[in-house]
Amino acid sequence: MFRTTTTQNASLVALALLTLIVGGATAQAPARPAVSPAQYSSIDSQRFQINRPLSDFVRVKGQEGNYLQGIGLVVGLKGTGDSNSTPTHSALALMLKHLGSNSGAGPEGEYLPEQLKNVKNTALVLVRAKIPAEGAEEGDFIDCEVSAISAKSLKGGSLAISTLQGPNPHDKTVWALASGAVQSIIDDVPTRGFVQQGCRIEKTIRNPFVTQDGKVFLVIKEGHKDWRMAQEIVFGINNLEQNISRGKSGQIARAIDQKTIEVTVPPQYKEEPVFFVSILMETPIVDSLMNNKVVINRHQNLIVIGSDVEIGPVVINHNGIKVETANPEASKFVSIDTQRQYATRLKDLEDALTTLKVPASDIIDIVEALHHQGKVYGELIYVN
Repeated sequence: MFRTTTTQNASLVALALLTLIVGGATAQAPARPAVSPAQYSSIDSQRFQINRPLSDFVRVKGQEGNYLQGIGLVVGLKGTGDSNSTPTHSALALMLKHLGSNSGAGPEGEYLPEQLKNVKNTALVLVRAKIPAEGAEEGDFIDCEVSAISAKSLKGGSLAISTLQGPNPHDKTVWALASGAVQSIIDDVPTRGFVQQGCRIEKTIRNPFVTQDGKVFLVIKEGHKDWRMAQEIVFGINNLEQNISRGKSGQIARAIDQKTIEVTVPPQYKEEPVFFVSILMETPIVDSLMNNKVVINRHQNLIVIGSDVEIGPVVINHNGIKVETANPEASKFVSIDTQRQYATRLKDLEDALTTLKVPASDIIDIVEALHHQGKVYGELIYVN
């Protein structure tokens, strides 16, 4: 239960006690019968009765985004480019040479870096493009990001043709070319920009997802990594395979750990792995994990509390408000069923504090204090 008192507003507290005080019931939940692996999913699903496709919980290993990067020059700036930068002038001289300019002072008519030292409308930049998880085909156009190395602003500039290579410094393959007008990402940060559809893929990039020995690896997504969820996924996949093969095939999935599932491609799909993965990712999985996470964003004073997060017996004193969770047998107030003896839902505590007009920042402080005390039966997750 909650026993709440405040020296500032007794009538408000009395109303809160009558309407919001909750506690855990002492009655024990009926004992569950022993569950065999084959019965695991069906019995556990009685709690939520929610089936979701496997794609909501996992990604296919190998199907990850990657980056191409290179060094380029942004030209056409209004006096905001690099100044007294030898690398920039050297890069500009090399670019002019490749463009066939032969009016410089060099032995072959090329421009020398010292001839370009007064140029203020050019900036040396880092160019980066993100390849999507599914890869990219030759001729595809994607966005690329441009970041100044020492220029004051890239506003109004245009990226000269730049070559982009992979993240491996030993691989000199040119995977893409980037060029085009630079647009601002954030007005307050003129040293960063992007070129919309400015990166052209020059060589097809494919992300393999089947190993040479015919296996597919699934990686459980953040927020779902759990031993129980890994086993639930294994049961779901193996049940799917038994239905497809009419019970004649062996088990094709096994959990390597709480975040990785190994799946062997069945013989009938050896030549059609894409078809198999499309079926695999639609496998119905019971979302049986308890909703026992608390997500906190301190910057925005935001707290999201899962419905299954509980707290143990504790007394809280905060800014003149006293909140007590105790044995409900000692209380005449309304009680609710919980899974843990004498446990109270954290959401009920948050509702009571909100009704008493406790600020969100103070509620976050209380939750963190309870967590440090070991009285929050759930996981705290911080986001920006």
